[in-house]
Amino acid sequence: MEQNLVDERLKVVSPVVRELEIDIPPEEVKKEYEKVVSNYVSKVRLPGFRQGHAPREMVARMFAAEIKDALLDSLVPEYLKRELEARGVVPVNVPAVKSLDFDLDKGIKFQVLFEVWPTIELPPDYLDKKVKQEEVKVEEKEVEEVLKKLQENAAEYLPVNDRPVAPDDYVVIEIQGKDLETKKFMPAEKVVVLAGHPENEPQLNQALLGMRQGEEKTFEVAYPADYPQKKFAGKNIEYHIKVIEIKEKRLPELNDEFARSIDQVAGLDELKQKIYQDLLRHRQQEATDRALNEFLENLAAGVNLTLPESLIKEEAQAIINRQFREDDWNKMPGELRQQVEEQARKQAEKSLKNHLLLRKIIEKEGLQISEEEYEEDLKKIAEERKIPLSRLKSALAQEEREEEWKLDLLLQKGIDFLKDRIIIK
Repeated sequence: MEQNLVDERLKVVSPVVRELEIDIPPEEVKKEYEKVVSNYVSKVRLPGFRQGHAPREMVARMFAAEIKDALLDSLVPEYLKRELEARGVVPVNVPAVKSLDFDLDKGIKFQVLFEVWPTIELPPDYLDKKVKQEEVKVEEKEVEEVLKKLQENAAEYLPVNDRPVAPDDYVVIEIQGKDLETKKFMPAEKVVVLAGHPENEPQLNQALLGMRQGEEKTFEVAYPADYPQKKFAGKNIEYHIKVIEIKEKRLPELNDEFARSIDQVAGLDELKQKIYQDLLRHRQQEATDRALNEFLENLAAGVNLTLPESLIKEEAQAIINRQFREDDWNKMPGELRQQVEEQARKQAEKSLKNHLLLRKIIEKEGLQISEEEYEEDLKKIAEERKIPLSRLKSALAQEEREEEWKLDLLLQKGIDFLKDRIIIK
């Protein structure tokens, strides 16, 4: 009978939404009430009474609202946790209180709404639906492009004073603008400019090229009314610039010495081969990931899968946060922002479906992470980061990330399981 009552209090609103009714007995409410009131009596200061000696009834009357809030803050989470654990229910979001009745003599009755993980049933033959992995290759020109970037990253910028500014020089300038309408000067700034860069104002590039160290020039810029930076939009600004320093980019020669400075290789040919292998490995991993996603998407299409709304919103927001800084997001036009939100939601739904299906596969196949595997992974990461293993363990414990780390390992094990069984190369 008690079990039936327990079950009756948990209602299925939708495949992923639950409603739970909870009663807190009056004796428990009164017990906690007395504790809270006593706490207030000991702390409050009332005119005419020493701290801790104010009449209990007076304190209870004067701080009735605060006492009630403190009482609910103490009892509601405690009983909610207790009732959820008794049913083995794990919400995926913070339960929201739908209704609450409080009576000191009758107890507390409240209802909460929350979302849960969806129930997923996999087809018995789900592993038979294999996918073909595309072939990948790396062209020689792609290796050369990477090599060129490494050369650019290793470039030196050396001061020159025997010639004027040329394209691709880095020029340190002092610059100050003046609004020609208001005659007000802007603050003077010292900035570094890449001469001839297309993102510079054309007038700035025209003025800079050919200038020498110490030389000064003045030029005007008429900004259009729709100029992105509002403080300049529609204004005519006169700029005064002075060249402080000119720096020339010097690229290192592509030879064996350069290769050895980049990586632990014998020479340039070995560096090229290593670049090739890295590119190929990366492309193959991407192709494998695409094949896996194709498999999961095909599987999702044949599975009745309802996603919790809270998880969709959380994941969509995370996608947006990774793509945009807060300032840029706030400045974005409303229509464009809506488009981004819709796209982020679609990506979130796809990502969550793949994640939930992967977890179901892990459960179905009985995959687990042993303590030995966990320990081995920690050792590997500690070696890569060149930190003591004890330090890594201590950091994970302090941040309470051990379970999160184990889950990541388990998910990777699930991915490896699928790759071995459903991908045709």
